[in-house]
Amino acid sequence: MKRALSYFLPPALVLVGLAASCLILWHQTERFRRGVEQIAEDVRVSLIDLDGKVVYDSTGQDLPNHADRTEFEAVSADGRARSVVRESETLHMAMFYHARRAGNYVLRIAVPYQAVSDAKADAARGLLAALGIGALVILALVLFMRRSEKRLARLAAERDLQDRLLSEMRKLEQFRSDFVSNVTHEIKTPVTGILGAVEILADETSALDETDRQELQKVLRDQSVRLNALVEDILSLARLERAEAEKHADFAPHDIADIVQTAVNLARPTAELSETEIAFARQPVVRPCDPRLIESAVTNLLQNALRYSGSERIEVRVAGLQDGRAAVTVSDHGIGIPEDCQRRIFERFYRIDKDRSRALGGTGLGLAIVKHIAQLHGGEVTVKSQPGAGATFTLTF
Repeated sequence: MKRALSYFLPPALVLVGLAASCLILWHQTERFRRGVEQIAEDVRVSLIDLDGKVVYDSTGQDLPNHADRTEFEAVSADGRARSVVRESETLHMAMFYHARRAGNYVLRIAVPYQAVSDAKADAARGLLAALGIGALVILALVLFMRRSEKRLARLAAERDLQDRLLSEMRKLEQFRSDFVSNVTHEIKTPVTGILGAVEILADETSALDETDRQELQKVLRDQSVRLNALVEDILSLARLERAEAEKHADFAPHDIADIVQTAVNLARPTAELSETEIAFARQPVVRPCDPRLIESAVTNLLQNALRYSGSERIEVRVAGLQDGRAAVTVSDHGIGIPEDCQRRIFERFYRIDKDRSRALGGTGLGLAIVKHIAQLHGGEVTVKSQPGAGATFTLTF
């Protein structure tokens, strides 16, 4: 009700103002007309000869001689017209006198001055009133237009917000659908392997020797490890996203070089199996962080390089930046990453070569976890690469 009243009140005021202006103008016009008619009735015209005798008077009265009038004598003498306003001796009111020589006569016109002044004042007052109301009407129109513009702008902003929210909801729904589909697909592979091995082992009719049983047990172990790693990565990603949303991370200062050194030491056994050299260059840099998460991020970058790059040497470096932040780089000299894949490489379950990635045991969540760890620390992770020239991942925070 209040919104409807505020919307219709300005136009109603404008209409009332216009009606009031028209009414005032009409009233003042009528008053002016009546005043002019009254003036016409009170106008006195006299014709006087050069001796001062009244030959004609519009009032029809027997009036005294006008020879003593100054303007009459002046007009009679030089013939020039004279106009003067003064008190009438016979009518006892202010009169406007105009005298003009006409041949052997003097034409004299007398008009009540007060009536003229009143008519003029009425007209001026009416015009001022109309202008005042007109100004108020214009002001009301301006305020109404501004209010309408603000209302339209607010409605447009609300519509844009609704469109953005709808777009975000669609993106979230698409993300949820893709995430569920990807998780289902990723879990299905190890679960299928586990179920197949269990069914074979449980089949009493199958003739299995010790070698076959060991192979099936290895399948069970490998697929269980893979499934456990996938579940751990999903849980880690969920915890990171929740921590980012709550924005309550409180980190203590730590030497980043010591944290990265631990991650490098953990990766060396895997590197030795693949005959890959890991070179580590450290520089003491103290930054507030969660050492467990930073270690996990560097470990994921190292595992990514060891699994997919095919490089015989991986270089890890810790350095301090001029703005006080720390930069951890992991570089390889392997197959590199195509340019069109670099902008999507940190997405969940995104793989450049899906068959090769699954064959090598990756969960597809490692780089997404690195990205969220960086964001939780107020930083970022970037990649620079060219096909055949290796890749460099930089974690900055």
